[in-house]
Amino acid sequence: MHPLTSFQEPAPEEEEAGIVAHFAKGGEGWRATGTVARSSHGLVITRLVVVPGAWGEPVGASVTSRLLRDIPVGSILDEVRHWVATKEWITAADEQGVPGPVSMEFVTPSRTADQIIAASSPDKPSPGRAALPDELMQAVAEGYIAESAAGMPRGAVKRLAAALDRPEQTVSRWVVRARKEGWLGPGAAGREGAEPGIKLIAARATRRDDASSE
Repeated sequence: MHPLTSFQEPAPEEEEAGIVAHFAKGGEGWRATGTVARSSHGLVITRLVVVPGAWGEPVGASVTSRLLRDIPVGSILDEVRHWVATKEWITAADEQGVPGPVSMEFVTPSRTADQIIAASSPDKPSPGRAALPDELMQAVAEGYIAESAAGMPRGAVKRLAAALDRPEQTVSRWVVRARKEGWLGPGAAGREGAEPGIKLIAARATRRDDASSE
């Protein structure tokens, strides 16, 4: 098991350059520090310093290819994604005067996906691909972020499909649409996980405003 990753916030000038966090992590026989930035493909590690020898131990003889393969790059990015999201929620809640951060947990919609779609369907269908309702897209985005968070096992789409009571293949297409329509931020090809997109950030802000006015 790898120790929990520790994080450090970037300096203001680093934030302007797209850097979101500096991290430190250790494992059996190695320790690593690095920098994570936001790119058009999601979060990426832009700097990685690996030292042979665990934290608190003498520096080892050399960095080997086997040691480099032990660095859990994907897990680090997942942890940074969760850390950034949590920090943003807490900060926004403080600014809105909400007593404590609004829950980030995914709450299964009170209506099934079919019910949401049916309630928003126009009386006269228009040609072309039908737009999916915002309520459903927000649920897909929130659910996918929660199910693919750091520490969650693979199979985020499968679990989300069960929550929404729709086929896994359908929900997989919805996740792709959520990215294209701005509900989810970009993600690395072949990897689960995502950051909130512009539309989800706006929807969360509305929810915070509603919570603060109650």
